Amino acid sequence: MIKYKYILIFISVFSLSTYAQNANNDKAVQQEWRGTHFSSDKSLMGNIKEVKEIEQILTVFEKGNLEELSVAEENLTIFIPLDSALEKMKRRERKAFLENTPKSELIAMWKEYIVPGRIDEHAIKRNIENREGNSIFVRTLGNNQLEFLLKNQEVYVRDAYGKEAKLVKGNFYHNHGFFHFIDNLLYYETK
Repeated sequence: MIKYKYILIFISVFSLSTYAQNANNDKAVQQEWRGTHFSSDKSLMGNIKEVKEIEQILTVFEKGNLEELSVAEENLTIFIPLDSALEKMKRRERKAFLENTPKSELIAMWKEYIVPGRIDEHAIKRNIENREGNSIFVRTLGNNQLEFLLKNQEVYVRDAYGKEAKLVKGNFYHNHGFFHFIDNLLYYETK
């Protein structure tokens, strides 16, 4: 009889702890930036579709199938340029980029903004500091490298052609990893 009491107590405690673990695992990470709410249980596009600072760039994301590129079995970190990056272009060039860039070129370009794994700003800074201030390099899905460097304790990303972008705000979760906002286009040559 005592044996059955112990078994019953064990089953009760195990059931309760399993329920508590599931309850904690079901909680999505919720974040907010400039009036937009992000959630770790949403896709990348589900998170960023309402961000006012990227309304123009979203049209290019959709044309270049960024949603398809951002869905993977592995975790991915994605760097998203703000619309302010487009304002650095001449008006005619911006219009051509937004309207006439072929889908294949956009897909190739967006692959350069995606890095396998979850890379947060703190990890980038810590790795640079561990290398005595020297840059770190990460391979993109497009098989090029992104270089991360610190300038005045702020993270910058440099592409293989030397073009830099400042990490404006980051460490946002989507259901397949992280995303960060940057202030410039990378892997795009102005014509």
